[in-house]
Amino acid sequence: MRRSRRRRPEMREKLDKVERQVREARGRLRWQVRQALVPLDIQERKGISKLRGQVLIVTYDDDLQDRIRGIVESENYRCDIAEGSSRAVGMLRLQKYQLIIVDFTRYRRSNIFSYVRRYQPGIKIISIVANDDRARELMRWGSYSFLMGRNFDTEQLRTCLESSLRMGHQVCSLQSNGERCNKSCVNSYQTADDLLNFDDIQE
Repeated sequence: MRRSRRRRPEMREKLDKVERQVREARGRLRWQVRQALVPLDIQERKGISKLRGQVLIVTYDDDLQDRIRGIVESENYRCDIAEGSSRAVGMLRLQKYQLIIVDFTRYRRSNIFSYVRRYQPGIKIISIVANDDRARELMRWGSYSFLMGRNFDTEQLRTCLESSLRMGHQVCSLQSNGERCNKSCVNSYQTADDLLNFDDIQE
């Protein structure tokens, strides 16, 4: 008696599950390969010597890139720009950065946090967010502070730069407790002489 060529339903379910797992594994492998090739692509297109280091700006928005870069450079910090999270991680592998400013208003980019936590925990992250819920979420992930919206307060960013880079605070104590920035971190705790002393120590 010939066996039916039709597979039993339970066998079809098992095969479907295996095929789905294989597709997912291939997708993860392709993603890992793309990630591994990003630093090489940056070296070929830009060159390591062209990366300035210190502050990394991550956003697709050209106007926001120019605005943040203008503020950062006006405070005498060096900066580079990455259009997306994959390129940002690639640049983190090639150059030393102290601070990352990331536009989270439209994109998640959670892999930046996971990469920094695992490989470069000393880097601080300032998140640009669209609402309070997102701000609280990113502070839990390990953000140093946050700026509200792409039209954020320019002076708040200057405050964050000074408190995170010059004063060396580990996290914005106000925002980590759900309070709004009032610039007290730079107005109350240290004088200009203290800042000069801190810079001397860093050198």
